Amino acid sequence: MKRILSIILGVAMLTVIYAVLFMIGTSLTTPPELAEKMSPEAGIQAASMIPVVAIIMTVTISYLALRSRWHGLKLAAAIFVVFFGVYTFLAQIEPLAFPAVTEQMPPGTIPGFFLAGLMLTLPFSLLTVWILGKAKKDSLADESNTRLQMSTSEWMWKLSAAVILYEIVYFTFGYYVAWRTPGLPEFYGGTNPGTFFGQMANVIRDTPWLFLFQLFRALVWTGVGCVIIRMHKGGVFETSFAVGLAFSILMSATMLLPNPLMPPNVYRAHAIELVSSNFVFGILFTALLIGRTLNREII
Repeated sequence: MKRILSIILGVAMLTVIYAVLFMIGTSLTTPPELAEKMSPEAGIQAASMIPVVAIIMTVTISYLALRSRWHGLKLAAAIFVVFFGVYTFLAQIEPLAFPAVTEQMPPGTIPGFFLAGLMLTLPFSLLTVWILGKAKKDSLADESNTRLQMSTSEWMWKLSAAVILYEIVYFTFGYYVAWRTPGLPEFYGGTNPGTFFGQMANVIRDTPWLFLFQLFRALVWTGVGCVIIRMHKGGVFETSFAVGLAFSILMSATMLLPNPLMPPNVYRAHAIELVSSNFVFGILFTALLIGRTLNREII
């Protein structure tokens, strides 16, 4: 009971810290031109939703820390890689693929997002480990770990399969969940041909490099996912859920806040797309990498 109360208090403290760090980073790095795009109503909505976002993000990060077999600086580094990697790096390089979007951003917007992300994720990762009592190794903890110990050939085909899987999930959810939303193709300077394969033909014709760009993102996703798989001490099913949860929540929770750069219908479509596609990819990706250990682990 004492440990449970300590965790609850720790998560509550971290939630406040998250909100404070988020507001400080955002206020210091947001270009004035972008801040001016926020209406008073949007400002009120943002203020009311920041605590909700803080709770969701803190609970997710705390779960990853508490269920980790690691501790101390190793755990803090792992949390930072996962948190910054998904929340900032993977999220903020995505607009670079769409000039129609970046042209609407005031100068310094994306660098500001990166700086704000660093100001949040680095201290929060360190404080999470300390506040939740994971700074020192538990005398009963077992850090032995054989996950992802594979031959070179197995790594090669599984990494190739993970990249292909991400491309399939990205373009499938991108079209069926997001691209068919009225007004969304126009926002990105494109059109909806009416079919998935028609859209793929448009991508091949107009932006063939997008496949290589998403291949790079797939490799980053894979690296982040491997960190979670290695650190997590749950069975295959729980680890799969943890990866899916981290992939979806860490990138999408802030989409509860208003976005002055996107029309509401476009923003909602992307929120649904990201939550669903990232969760599905995280589950399937983990099953691909460690599914063969299903009969040897606690499920």
